[in-house]
Amino acid sequence: MNNKKLALAIAAALATPMVTHAEVRLSGTIQAEAVSWKAADGNENAQVHRGTTDFGDDHDRQMLTNDAAGAVFNEGPNGLTFDIEEKLGGGLTATARYAAAFNTSGNAGLNAGTAEAFVGLGTESFRIRYGTMVGAYKSSVDQIDPWLFTSLQASGTAGGMTGDTTNQVTFTGGKYHVRTAESVRGGGLGLTNEGFVKGALDMGVKLGGFEGRLQGVVDDTSAMDGAGLIELKYSIPNTFAVWLAGAFTDLNDAKTTVPGTTTTTEGNGYNWKIGGNYQMGPAKLGLQYEDAELGAFDGDINPDGGKYIMGSLDLTMSNVTLAGWVAGYLSDIDDAQRINSMDEDALSWALGAKYHFSKRTQIYAGYRQTDSDNDYRDENVMLMGIRHTF
Repeated sequence: MNNKKLALAIAAALATPMVTHAEVRLSGTIQAEAVSWKAADGNENAQVHRGTTDFGDDHDRQMLTNDAAGAVFNEGPNGLTFDIEEKLGGGLTATARYAAAFNTSGNAGLNAGTAEAFVGLGTESFRIRYGTMVGAYKSSVDQIDPWLFTSLQASGTAGGMTGDTTNQVTFTGGKYHVRTAESVRGGGLGLTNEGFVKGALDMGVKLGGFEGRLQGVVDDTSAMDGAGLIELKYSIPNTFAVWLAGAFTDLNDAKTTVPGTTTTTEGNGYNWKIGGNYQMGPAKLGLQYEDAELGAFDGDINPDGGKYIMGSLDLTMSNVTLAGWVAGYLSDIDDAQRINSMDEDALSWALGAKYHFSKRTQIYAGYRQTDSDNDYRDENVMLMGIRHTF
């Protein structure tokens, strides 16, 4: 036996027990963007920041490629995912997932961001899982947002859906400080259209086209202790889908800051949404209504949150997809508390095109704009990107 045959024999012997006992699948996404960003236009009393970067008072357009989690402004997709499955007999299957996140500029390596890691048991119609996973509130977002996981997406700073980040505005030193991509109340908890639920017990059921999912945080030491999420969805593949989802957490002792004052919120915070989409040949139409107190466009300024209504269109012709969305945001700030810096009603929209070299590789370009009654929250982005999945 020559060395090559011996090496193959040894490799096969080592791999056989793994293949016998469990199936392991590797998948992933690698994406990069270059974004031209402009915010807080036309007000000499505003000072613009992004993270720890101070862009000063000139409000010049900024060219950005450095991405915190795979995309410049919002939660990015970059990562490797290992899915493990073992048939236990009697229709019962053991499953597990480990995902490692990274970014494509200023790469900090695997686990640069939060990603899924869970174990579970299930049958064709029922499952139970424990660990860190996509929140039940978030799981339907790919049904409505054609620009998910890019800087054109509707959640976060865009003001089209709730997200873990938004443009925060504070007034200090005689200036309004506009700080984009700051965490908001409920942010980072997976209770919005972004993020992951950590240390959660997840139970799901699937019967025909109906799917139901319930999640709860059961760790008494967790900052999310007592949070709960639910999603109900009915779908017919390539025809239509409808969904209803909600998220809840305890807001006792959460501090909410408005210009000049700091108050303590008592009670609970809720998000809920209802939506659907319909496939008409090459076009998919989507519509969603959301009522939010957590991760709302107002951020920490407004403890009452607001309402979003969003419509989307995704049209694919051969290798080209034209996609866009438009959304309105109506703040629930009490009129008695409303001042000029807190007028948050907004109109946001995005439009762009994707060219598909294959099912796995695409390039894309587009434009997104947010116009708020509070001019300090206005922003617009132009971008180009490339994405590969495997």
